[in-house]
Amino acid sequence: MQTYLNENNLVDLISDKHAKLRKKVIEAWVQNGEEKITDTESYMIAIIHKESTTVAQIAKKIGMSRQGAHKCAKVLMERGYIEIEEHQDNSRDKFLCLTNKGRYFMDETLHIKRNIEEIIKSIGREKFDMMKEIFSSSWFK
Repeated sequence: MQTYLNENNLVDLISDKHAKLRKKVIEAWVQNGEEKITDTESYMIAIIHKESTTVAQIAKKIGMSRQGAHKCAKVLMERGYIEIEEHQDNSRDKFLCLTNKGRYFMDETLHIKRNIEEIIKSIGREKFDMMKEIFSSSWFK
């Protein structure tokens, strides 16, 4: 088991880089004078940004319990990032959508992500562009 953990397998390498990048984005967000936000909160906001969705659907996408997703959504509502959107054709499900504050978070963190140029400095433009192309392609059917 220990040998496996010491190997540089693709899944763990990607996971490690992803965690470090997410941390850099959140640190930059906080350094800009904004309030601390967790990875889960950030992920939930990003999912809602793509389309209004229910807490249950978010829980399934993130791979967390519905109770945990409800708790996270409640915190985000209290802090003003998301709100419940009423749908005329579906009164049973409560859909979540971003507030202006949530959209501001998405816009600013996107700007931060675009400005993380240390990657280009470290690996070079050609490798950076190739990496983006690889991650943009469809790996699974």
